[in-house]
Parts: sequence; structure tokens; C-alpha cells
Amino acid sequence: MKYLLSTLLFLCSFGLTAQTGEISTDSLMAHVRFLAADDLKGREIGTPGNATAAAYILDRFKAYGLSEAGTEGYRQPFRFYSRFFMSTYNGVNLLAMVKGTRSADSVIVISAHYDHVGERDGKIYNGADDNASGVGALLELARYFQANPAPYSLLFAAFDAEEVGLRGANHFVDEPTVTLQHIILNINMDMIGRNDKEEVYICGTGYHPRLRAPLDSLAEAATIKISFGHESPSPTRADDWTHASDHGEFHKKGVPFLYFGVEDHPDYHQPTDDTERIMPEFYTAVSRFIQQSVLHLSRP
Repeated sequence: MKYLLSTLLFLCSFGLTAQTGEISTDSLMAHVRFLAADDLKGREIGTPGNATAAAYILDRFKAYGLSEAGTEGYRQPFRFYSRFFMSTYNGVNLLAMVKGTRSADSVIVISAHYDHVGERDGKIYNGADDNASGVGALLELARYFQANPAPYSLLFAAFDAEEVGLRGANHFVDEPTVTLQHIILNINMDMIGRNDKEEVYICGTGYHPRLRAPLDSLAEAATIKISFGHESPSPTRADDWTHASDHGEFHKKGVPFLYFGVEDHPDYHQPTDDTERIMPEFYTAVSRFIQQSVLHLSRP
């Protein structure tokens, strides 16, 4: 396992630092292959596989040269008790910053959760789409914006414990490492790696219509289908994504959010959510669309 980790880190470092421009399919898929490998056994919070995933993300933050933004370097440890699972958990958020070039006190938090559900009945739930795909995009965005800083500051957050109640994001907004009033937007990515209709949804503009216009313009030029919705008041409660992932905790605090995600597929929370089911071209197109969205929305 140590040999596999060091080898993959080297290969990823070589391939990913070779360019600082367009997000590449090879780079995205290298992240997903590592994070969704059987060796990590589903990245459940508190497990060795989860710790290995965290170490990988931290290595990338360091290699890209991002600034530390946690309470302990890049780390923000937290502890909580879950009445539903009747267990106490120790989690850790991973936080890194790229300072803005013009309005550094204004912060956009770009987030994706790195935990998954682990093993059940002897089967590994690798979580390639949920949410190695989001973390892969997070890392590539971090690499790009470290080399090409935006006017606003960008805080890259890999949250833990999403699968047990959004606890990592909850801890961050309750004890933020930057002043909460300075966070102007959360862009959250959760399941962006595959969709048979080549469609990704953006949830959040219904609450914050001013964010819609620049995204509409980008959507017209996109090679994939960009849809808006899955938020109140239109859908039924079961189809409302307002609190479906970590962005919900920002919304509770009054922070505007945009959530990028696909509709559930048959492998959602199944042991078949594996790397080979990711759609590389679609995944790349979504990641590049998010990159362009950040570029447009991070201008004063």
C-alpha cells in the first residue's frame, strides 16, 4: 500500500505540474483512480482509507503551493457524536487558500467532500462519482488558480463526514477559518462525473438570481447540457437539492451557493460506483465549465 501511494503520488505530480492551463482529462481521471481504488475501501470517515485520501489531498495542496487555511496547517480537525449512528467520530476538513489579487478579503469557498460510505456486507463502495469526481475537479481548480490567481480569494475545501450528515461543512461554517461575513459564495461539487444525457444541474440561482446571467452565457457555449433547478419552490421536497450536500450548511448561514451535480444514477451509493463508469469527456467538460464559472464569478 505504501508503495502504491508513493508511486501514484509521483505519477500524478509529474503529470499535473506539467501544465498550468486547461484542465486535462488525464489529470482528472488520475485523481479519481487513486481516490476510488479498492485499497481505500470506500473512504469512510475514521478509517485508514479515509486517512489515505486526506493525505493524498494534502500532498496535492502542498505540491501546488497553496497557502494553509486550516486551524492546524491545512487541517481543520473536528469531533462529533451522531445519534443516528450512535457513534462518536473524529473528522478532518482540508483547507487551502489562493489569495485574491484585488479584493483579497472577499472569499469564494470551492468545496467537495472526500469521504464516502466505506464497506457494507463485505462489498467496497468506492464512490468514484460520489465524490471522487468532485474532489478531482477541486484539485485541478486549485492547481489552475494557484498559477492564475483570481481577483477574489479562493478557499478550497475538501470536507469530511458529508455522508453522515454534512458534519464537516457544518463545523466549518460554525467555526470558519475566515470571517464568515467575508465569504461571498460557496461553489460545491458533488457527483459530476457521469450522466447518460450529458447533463449537469446547477442549484442555487433560484435563491440568488443575480448569479444566473453569467452562467446562462457560459451555458450557451457549453458542449454539455447545463440545466438549472432542483430547488424550492418548484420541486417536491424529495427532489429539492437545497440541503442535499455541503452547500446546504452555507445556505443555512445565508451564504449564497451554487451546487453542481448530476441526477442520481443506478450506481449511486452502490458498490458499482467505480472509476470505469466515469464518463471522461463529460467529466472534463463539467470541470471546465465550473472553471469558467469561477473565472466569471470571481471578478469584482
